[in-house]
Amino acid sequence: MSTLRTAFEMGVREYARTPVLLALLAFLPVYLILVFAWVMPESRAAVEVPVQGAMSVEMATLTTVLTTPMAAAFVGGAAGLFLMQSASAVDGRLALVGADASEIVAARAGVLVLAAAAGSVVSVGVLSTVASVERGLWYLLATFLVGLLYGGVGALVGLALNRLAGIYVLMFGPFLDLFLAQSPLTDETHVLAPLLPGHFPMKLAFDAALTARVRPANLWFSLAYLTVLALVVGAAFRRAIRVD
Repeated sequence: MSTLRTAFEMGVREYARTPVLLALLAFLPVYLILVFAWVMPESRAAVEVPVQGAMSVEMATLTTVLTTPMAAAFVGGAAGLFLMQSASAVDGRLALVGADASEIVAARAGVLVLAAAAGSVVSVGVLSTVASVERGLWYLLATFLVGLLYGGVGALVGLALNRLAGIYVLMFGPFLDLFLAQSPLTDETHVLAPLLPGHFPMKLAFDAALTARVRPANLWFSLAYLTVLALVVGAAFRRAIRVD
């Protein structure tokens, strides 16, 4: 059995044995999306959508479109934090006995991709019970990108901070980024908003949810951001398991 498969299966089992991660996956999207859909007043708001410009949207629809990627970000970020901290010691031992470092890193990346995909599917599934989007597959892709980007952020946080501090960062980080900095309700975009992980995938999400067209450039910028983040996380993880 290859190192890649062994490390990947270990990561999946670790995820399945972590009650916090399973609880987040099962209950957080339901709570976050449905509560916002329930408490929002039956009114409309004027918003700026990247591909179309100004338009009027029901508040309940707008908030669920916002909170769905946020739920995926929480699930992905928590997976990155918990799995990176629990896996570092085990992966370090694998490296010491001669396991290939690239395969170890790829296996952990595979687990994060799986966690982000699961969080995205669950979140979009919950959204579909209370609202509809114009371009479902594009919206799912945008949500997946948000979850994956915050999975990478969670992995970096897990390597740099202890678990308690990391949880606080991953509680407030996605909220400040996705719900505030990237919100189409704001009159002006904050100067730091384009630098945050959620900027381009949230533009893609708003286009896909609220209009019949999407701007593919937001997908390419999201993938470029993800590539840079993956390189940084991979380098940091290799250093953490001392395989340089």
